[in-house]
This record gives sequence, structure tokens and C-alpha cells, in this order.
Amino acid sequence: MEPLRPEDPAEIGGYPVVARIGAGGMGQVYLGLTAGGRHVALKVVRADFDGPQALARFRREVATVERVRSRFAAAMVGAGLDEPPYWLATEYVPGPTLRQAVAEHGPLPPDTCIRLLAALAQGLLEIHGQGVQHRDLKPGNVILAPDGPRLIDFGIARGEGQTQITRTGAWNGTPGYVAPEVVRDQEPVPASDVFSLAGTIAYAATGRPPFGGGRIEAIIHRTLDGEIDLDGADPRVADLVRLCAAKDPASRVRPERLIEMTASPVALAADPVYRRLVGAPPPVPASLPDAVASGLVPPGRLKAGGRRPNIRAREAVAALLAVAVLLIVLVARSLTDGQDGSEQGGAQAARTGPANGGAANATGEPPAGRSPGPGGRPPDEILVKQPTADFRSMEFSQSDLTCLPAVRPEDDALSGQLQVSAPRRPHTGQDVEFGMRFKYEEPSGYYVAAQVRPPGPHGSAGPGWVHSRPRLYPGDAGLTFTFPDDFTWDGSGAGGDTALRPGVWTVVWLHVHPNGDAYYIGCDGFTVA
Repeated sequence: MEPLRPEDPAEIGGYPVVARIGAGGMGQVYLGLTAGGRHVALKVVRADFDGPQALARFRREVATVERVRSRFAAAMVGAGLDEPPYWLATEYVPGPTLRQAVAEHGPLPPDTCIRLLAALAQGLLEIHGQGVQHRDLKPGNVILAPDGPRLIDFGIARGEGQTQITRTGAWNGTPGYVAPEVVRDQEPVPASDVFSLAGTIAYAATGRPPFGGGRIEAIIHRTLDGEIDLDGADPRVADLVRLCAAKDPASRVRPERLIEMTASPVALAADPVYRRLVGAPPPVPASLPDAVASGLVPPGRLKAGGRRPNIRAREAVAALLAVAVLLIVLVARSLTDGQDGSEQGGAQAARTGPANGGAANATGEPPAGRSPGPGGRPPDEILVKQPTADFRSMEFSQSDLTCLPAVRPEDDALSGQLQVSAPRRPHTGQDVEFGMRFKYEEPSGYYVAAQVRPPGPHGSAGPGWVHSRPRLYPGDAGLTFTFPDDFTWDGSGAGGDTALRPGVWTVVWLHVHPNGDAYYIGCDGFTVA
């Protein structure tokens, strides 16, 4: 749990908020209290996460959680879908995720792995019986509660009768855990969850990603054509995992058969290793005064009866002060630039243009309007700080799925965790989605922009390059952009032509600093038929 921040709400849907407990691609998760003192997990959609596709996915998550009734899933308590902020309340489940437990304590012993496999198979059997597929089963979505595991995050789950939201050329899921048929056909089946279960247990048994690390396309290639990593795993565990990891979904063992094969007189909750991993439930505040006393809630909120501080009023005052400072600066500049205005033309900064790679203007100064926004948010118009010949001539190669020539990234360690996704088959259609995420790190206050370079002769850097607005990296879910929708804003560099013409396109990922300076992270691309 983390203390609340000034910008956090005091209550959501009538539930007092007492702590931060996590974050995801859609928004923040808070710990809340019901009137009867029951703890709930409150998932709130970010204010800037308001695209129709994102809201459709959140509404589907609410509908899915509402229909699932299983002791292996967190029960729904309530939801707010009528107006922003949109929210979902589920029961609060104390305990670490499987990913956290293995990262801290190492791989689980064979008997514990088999009992965990049995429990999760039972969970899948129950939710599949209710017409729901999870579609993102992985160690980070399994909470080790004192009475047994819980499946969480049904954000991309789908029930019978619910429509597909994924766009053509894209798929949902986590590389290394997503099933081959999902990547190939973008159409998961219940057996796809069984494949994800194989990867989850393989991770529990080895402490390693089931299909290795590196670039997303390399992980997907191993998923499609390689073998799951079970080196060092107990033979009993390895045999069960291989039955779940068959490439053909029709050949995978069914959950009911798994339950028969893994029957044990000792329940997982009674397993001594499992109990040690779970440990004593962390203390949680029983009331708002308790949360204040523990430092999770600012004391002022208790005095104000739990009402949210008037953030808008403070922002208005800050805006007025900013305007006043700007007027002072302008007056001072008019006095020092000379009476005849001869230097005013030189003070006009050029817009950051893709044609020059985001270079400074003739005066050597960065473009105008490039100052941090609230909370350190960078300006929309960026300045690429890598005007080398290699960077300008870099292009995606479809033959080996890499970019040439190689360019040194800003942070080798972080860029080494970069996982990218774009259509690997020749793409057709009016638009295309591509994304990025870091495998392990979740850097705070980290903004990312994408630069798209259309097909052209090698070395013809500049014309036609466009870039997105910077976006805050949300964590494990990563970022997804759509071309051309996210690249046609005023200042992106887009002219009248943003059509997806045939050829090989290049996507350059950039880390944008608060002042708008952008540095190379990595590169990807796709082919348009």
C-alpha cells in the first residue's frame, strides 16, 4: 500500500479511499471502505483514457466480472459507468502476486507447483463453465490469498456473446503466455487459457519466463515454433506443463482432466511453502481515522469530513500566477529586444518538425512552447536529441525483424527490456496498431512518444516523418498507438497524406524528458501490403 497523493480522490462512488494499492494500463487501483467496514479494491479509469475502444473494454470488464461467480476470482461489489471517472469495485484480496512471490523467494518446490496447478485448473474450469475466458492468465494476475489463489484483472477477458474489440493485425495478451492460436488467428478459445496456465506454472517452477526474454517478436517466434523452458523443473511438473502447452489447442489437456491428475490430500492453502509465501495478511486500516494515523491519508481530509481538496481552485490560482509571470517576461523582453523590433524575428522559434528530426532552429534555440506542463508533463512538440547520420538513416528490416543501422539507446539496461509489437504479416486496412512495454521495469514519470517513418529509399530521412504526443508510461500494460489517428494532430508534422501506402514502415520509440527533449529507446516496424 502507498499513501494517497494530493491529486487522488477522497472517495469513489461513495466509498472512502484510504490508500493506493496498484496501477494498471487503464488507471489507478485504490483501497476503499464500505459503510460496513469491508475493504474493496477500486479500479478507476484515467481521465485521459477516454477513447471509445478503451471505454468499451472497461465496460466489458465490468460485465465480465459481474457474471463470474467463483471462489477463484475476486467478486464484484459495484461499478460506475454513467460518467467519468469510471470505476469498478471488487473485493480486496490480500496477498502477493505469484510474480512477486517467485521474484522474492525463488521457484516453488514441485509439490507446491502441482497443488497450485490444480487450484488454477479448478478456477479455469469454473469460469469457463460460466462462459468466460480470462485471456491474460500470467503470474502477475494470480494473487496468492491465504485461502487459495485468485484470478484478477479481467480487463481483456471475454464472455460468450461479447464482441471482439481487438483491431485487425493486433492481439491481446502477454507475450510468453499468450497461446499460438491467439497470435495467428486473433481468436482465443477456452484452451488458450490452458496454454497460459502452462506458462504460469513453468514460471513458478523455474523462476524464468516460459519462452525467454528479449524482443516481442523473438518471444512470439519461440511460442509458435519453440519449446517451453522447463530446464531444471521436476519431471512431474514438466510432464503436466507440456500437456498444457501443446501447440494445437485440441491436443491440450482439459482442466477437468488436470484436476484428476493433480489430486492431493493436502489443499494448497495448507501447503507449508504456500503458507510461508503468503505470510500474515498485511495490516489494513479499519477506518478513515486509522488510515490518517498510519500516514496513508492526509490529516486535512479527515478534518474536512473526507471531502476532496479543491484541486480545481488551486489549479486556477496556479494558472493565473503563470499568466502573470508570462506577462512580466513579455514586457521585459520587449524592453530589451530594442525599439525597432529588429531582433523580434530572431526570437521566433521554429516548430519541431519531423523533416529536420526535431532539430533546433537557426538560432540554436529549441522550438517555442517547449516547457513542462503540470506534474512534469512534456510539451507535445518534442526535440529529438539524436541528430546522427545512423539515426536519420535507420530503417526497419522485414527480413530479420530489426532496424539498421544500429543506434545506441539512451539507457542500455532499460532498452534491453523493451518489448515491441506490430503486425508481423503484411498489413492491409486503413489504420494499424503497434505498442511497446518494458519487461520488468515500471519507470515512474516516464513519457514515451512514437515517431513513424513511411517507406522510402534508404537514407531519405526526414520527409513524411510524424510523431505522436508524449504519453505517460502506465506500467505493465505498456502503450499502444494507432496510425494515423494518433499522428495527425497539429504539430505532429503530418501533412495532407497520412495514408498507409505499400512498403516497409519504421516505428522509432523515444523517451521524452519534461522539457521536451526526446532520446532514442528502440525501433520496430511493419509492412503494408
